[in-house]
Amino acid sequence: MSKALAIFNPLAGRGRAYKQAQQVKQALAAVDLPHEIVVTETRGHAIELARRAALAGRELIVAVGGDGTLNEVVNGLMQAADGADIPCTVGVLPMGSGNDFAGSLGIPAELRQAAERLRHGQVRRVDIGRVNDRYFDNNVGLGFEAMIDIEAQKLTWLRGFPGYLAGVFRAMVSFPFPQVRVHVDGEAWQNGPTLMISVGNNRRIGGGFLITPQAVPDDGLLDMCYVDAIPRREILRLLPKAINGKHEGEPAVHTRRFRHAVVESDSPLPVHADGEVLWHDARRVEITVYPGRLPVIV
Repeated sequence: MSKALAIFNPLAGRGRAYKQAQQVKQALAAVDLPHEIVVTETRGHAIELARRAALAGRELIVAVGGDGTLNEVVNGLMQAADGADIPCTVGVLPMGSGNDFAGSLGIPAELRQAAERLRHGQVRRVDIGRVNDRYFDNNVGLGFEAMIDIEAQKLTWLRGFPGYLAGVFRAMVSFPFPQVRVHVDGEAWQNGPTLMISVGNNRRIGGGFLITPQAVPDDGLLDMCYVDAIPRREILRLLPKAINGKHEGEPAVHTRRFRHAVVESDSPLPVHADGEVLWHDARRVEITVYPGRLPVIV
């Protein structure tokens, strides 16, 4: 087996990952995994590093960072695959603020234990989603959910679940209710003012919110949670339910599984993928699932 390539984002976890660089080296050495570590220098750098590594024949590429780092690695690998199967296996050493993808798949948060999985874990082929021209592995959020990410990223002293929760309260202050139209698998599904749309390949976002609690990452489908425009006091009532996935069944909450969806908005929509804000002003968003495209060690 060729050396694994570990793509390390020192800015993961709101810039805290760089303090653990030595622990990363020790964890990989402790499990006797042949490897090389490369450090990302700018946003988007992991895309190019992963693409080049896959084309060069690396058999294992490890995302060392958070959900955003893994998102970039996945995008690089899909570029290298160019419509074919991804030519390598992906591993994760979770060091981000939320680590929702790793947490949903049962990958340990502790570095040494996660490194043990790289050495002795099983490969699971999970689905990949695409939102317009960007791939995602965990979740896409439109409207209020993306605004939460925008606000949470301003709070550099908070991370994970507390940061996401603080972002909720900040986003509530001024978020409008855009008029949207949603088509799912060729059928008109929703039409009206909305609070948010969340699309999950996994069940967890924001470090612990179960927005799409029924999502299964290898069922060939994505799960959509659509929430009608509601009074802001109702947001506060639903919030505790969303933490443990008990919001389903509420009158304002609509869920559906799908393979292809189109969301159109009369006003600009913020959009994030795997916690990374992609657009602040989208008016048409197309989302598609690619079943079983990502081989990941769990």
